[in-house]
Amino acid sequence: MRKPFIFIIIVIALAAGAILAGVLYQRWHDSPRYALQQMALSLKERNLDTFFRHVDLKEVFNNFLEDSTRETPRNDRGADDWTRFSRHLGRQFARHIFPKLYDNFEKQIRSLIKSYLHDLTNTQILALTAAVTTAKIEVQGDEALVTIHDPKTKAPLRFRMRRAPGGGDWRIISLTYEDFKPFLKKEFLGISPQEDNV
Repeated sequence: MRKPFIFIIIVIALAAGAILAGVLYQRWHDSPRYALQQMALSLKERNLDTFFRHVDLKEVFNNFLEDSTRETPRNDRGADDWTRFSRHLGRQFARHIFPKLYDNFEKQIRSLIKSYLHDLTNTQILALTAAVTTAKIEVQGDEALVTIHDPKTKAPLRFRMRRAPGGGDWRIISLTYEDFKPFLKKEFLGISPQEDNV
């Protein structure tokens, strides 16, 4: 009588463990961190199609350029009304022109990014993988704010992710301009922080 009872307890415990493991796996699989780890893995395997599946390039481009024209206390200090008005007109112009710019230069933008990612060394990819593993991720509904740190400078690099409607993949939708400006100037334009007074 005792053996069947112990057998039933073991079966129940195994079933409960399997269900719990399945639920935890599904939660991890549906998380921004999983998407970031897939991106890092795709860089290691040189599978950039998977990488770009997790990046909304047009949204990133538009948000980054809009963020770059936004007024900040730093660039508004001591500005007169005419300067503020000019900046406002520039932002309005940017909102209408930048989406068209992306549409016209999408292939070139994608090609530039692919070339950069393809040239990453194994050391750089390992550093990115470590940064993703230790990333701070704040999820709010279908959006997440992610903070990683530049492996060299330890400076924070913040960006936003959004989950596709209906519980689809998480995708990067915006980069924080102030965080990524020095990185992009250095990596894509070859301008070091000492040379840049902007």
